[in-house]
Amino acid sequence: MSLKSKMHQKKSLGFSLSEVLATVAITGLLSSVAIPSFKGNIDRSRQNEAVSSVSQIQTTIAAYADEYGSLPSQWSELNKISAVITNDGPAEDNNFEPITLLGGFYDVTITNDGNLFTITATPNDNSNLNVIACLDLANGASGMNKGTKDEETTTPNCG
Repeated sequence: MSLKSKMHQKKSLGFSLSEVLATVAITGLLSSVAIPSFKGNIDRSRQNEAVSSVSQIQTTIAAYADEYGSLPSQWSELNKISAVITNDGPAEDNNFEPITLLGGFYDVTITNDGNLFTITATPNDNSNLNVIACLDLANGASGMNKGTKDEETTTPNCG
C-alpha cells in the first residue's frame, strides 16, 4: 500500500468540523421543540392525578354525610371513610386547611357553605394547571373544572 493511500484512509476515518456542527445544531433544534412539549405532558399528567384525588375527595365527602348523617368539617373525619394521602401519611388535620397531596405537586383545600363543598387543587411547583370542583349534598350535583393560573378556573355550577 502506498503512502498516498494510507493518508487517504486517515482522512476518511472521522467527521469534519462542519459535519459535527451541523449535527449539534440539528440536535439542539429538535431538543428545543421536544423538551417544552415533554414538560407540558408531565404537567397535564400531574393535573390529571390531582383530578383523580379531588374526585376521590368528593366521593368521600358524600359517603361521610351518608354514613354519619352530618357534614364533615375536617380532614381527619374524611379518613374515617377513605384516607386522603399526603407525603406524611393520611391527612389528620382538624380543619380543611391546605394539605399537600402525595407526590408533593398539588395543595388541596376544601371550603364549605352549608351543603356546598368547593375543593381546590393548586400546583405548588412552576406548573400553572389547577383544578376546582364542587359538590352540593342538598341536590347531589357535582362538577369539576380544569384550568390554568393564567386563565382563572371557574367553579363549576353545582347549584
